[in-house]
Amino acid sequence: MKESHGFTRHGEELFVAQFSDSEKEVLINLSQQIIELLAERVDHNDQDPLAAMVGITFHDSPPDDEVLLRLLPNAYADGVDASEFRRYTESVLRTKKQAHAMSIRTMLMSSEDGSIELNHDLANAWLGGINDIRLALGVRLNVEKNTHEELELLAPDDPMRGVYGVYSWLGWLQGNLLQALMDGLES
Repeated sequence: MKESHGFTRHGEELFVAQFSDSEKEVLINLSQQIIELLAERVDHNDQDPLAAMVGITFHDSPPDDEVLLRLLPNAYADGVDASEFRRYTESVLRTKKQAHAMSIRTMLMSSEDGSIELNHDLANAWLGGINDIRLALGVRLNVEKNTHEELELLAPDDPMRGVYGVYSWLGWLQGNLLQALMDGLES
């Protein structure tokens, strides 16, 4: 899956990458899945317009879905504190995570040749979006410390090898973008 050379810094505020058609397709598809997953728990704020305006939700319990729980974890061990914090932050966090995934999806869909240029803010959004995709995929794959050992035991034609390959590629891409962002800090 490593067709891309990753992100490179161009100047002070520009990060450039070139993606193959298959890489674009994977990132677009996974970004769309994150967008849809984060939109599933709809809040009915119509009862309190002020709460809707400032992002307070009526949901105070953690999501049932394991992936959503990983993306939107409890902030406190205490159940009461965690519930109260979730009411005030979950809506904003969902929106932010959707925006990150949407930026990946939109930029790749509008790029005919797979090349993208990101300013510093978009690079940070992509970093968050790639992280969320990787976290979600890691939960679905049940990635643990010994997962690499299990991957080596899979038959070469096992379809799960490809899924783990995507997971590994996302980790490489995330690290590569992070390195490009940090390259400017070494002055």
